[in-house]
Amino acid sequence: MGGSDLTHDDTEGLAEASRRGEIPMTKGLLRGIEDGWFMSEIAEAAFQYQVALEKGDKRIVGVNVHTDSITHDLEILRVSHEVEVEQVRALAERRTTRDAAAARAAVTRMVEVGRTDGNMIEAMFEACRAEATLGEICDALRAEWGEYREPARF
Repeated sequence: MGGSDLTHDDTEGLAEASRRGEIPMTKGLLRGIEDGWFMSEIAEAAFQYQVALEKGDKRIVGVNVHTDSITHDLEILRVSHEVEVEQVRALAERRTTRDAAAARAAVTRMVEVGRTDGNMIEAMFEACRAEATLGEICDALRAEWGEYREPARF
């Protein structure tokens, strides 16, 4: 799925392609994602793993061998409603004490960088430093590009 005849050993050719803005490995990666090749490889590996597990070729202690060694019920972590209420209160308090205009400006700047070929990492860090929430950052990205849904390929 590579984008050219260049190989990893052809460093001069790769450097020249990179200067022209043509990075062959990236083209191949994008094609692999768009064609669903990576997802099909992951699904096939997961299927083979599950088959081996069920046949007993793959042995996991406590799952398909030595299951009688578990002598008591496992404790499940249960988080009380009070913890949720406290987290919501802390977030609301934080939002009131931050510079909301700076947070909005940083998120807007991040989206603007995303519209270019620039690297968004530093702009995302700046949005975080301005105390933009994960929800605000994700909402801005979803508003710009939508939400990706992997098509079923089975």
